[in-house]
Amino acid sequence: MWQPPKIETKRLVLREVRLSDKDAVFEYGKKPHISKYTLWEPHETVEDSVDFIEKYAFSNYEQQVPEPFAITLKGDDKLIGCVGCFWVSTKNKCMELAYVLNDDFWGKGIVVEAAQEVINYCFENFDIERIQCRCKAENIQSERVMQKLGFRYEGLLRNEIYHRGQHWDMKYYSILRSEVK
Repeated sequence: MWQPPKIETKRLVLREVRLSDKDAVFEYGKKPHISKYTLWEPHETVEDSVDFIEKYAFSNYEQQVPEPFAITLKGDDKLIGCVGCFWVSTKNKCMELAYVLNDDFWGKGIVVEAAQEVINYCFENFDIERIQCRCKAENIQSERVMQKLGFRYEGLLRNEIYHRGQHWDMKYYSILRSEVK
């Protein structure tokens, strides 16, 4: 099965997600304040994390989709979050960036550092013109990540998502191949 390549940054190693990462995924996946703005529900058991790995990560790898990469600190192979890009439209050459990080590591620029490398990897290795990213309008932290990555604000889609019994406005950002440094 295809796996995303190992990518090193100044502080991080990005690698494939493994079944042995299940406890680390559960560590952040069970926290309601982390999943509050995501489209997935908090993990109630380690089995939920196993399902994410087997049904989502491995399924994407089988299709050669670079989502998710495990985020690890150099010198420590423990997964602390995930980042990657999945297809929005192959015809329109568009992918979407997604990320999550254990809150023990928030506020240190880790997601920006990891996501920048994934963006570069995707523009170098896939026939894409655009990478988009979106967040629930209330998710100011995620919006700041997009801004720091150089994504441009495109607009607000009102009541775009119905999730957890309510409608959510979604903010959209994107970066084009010509805008990547």
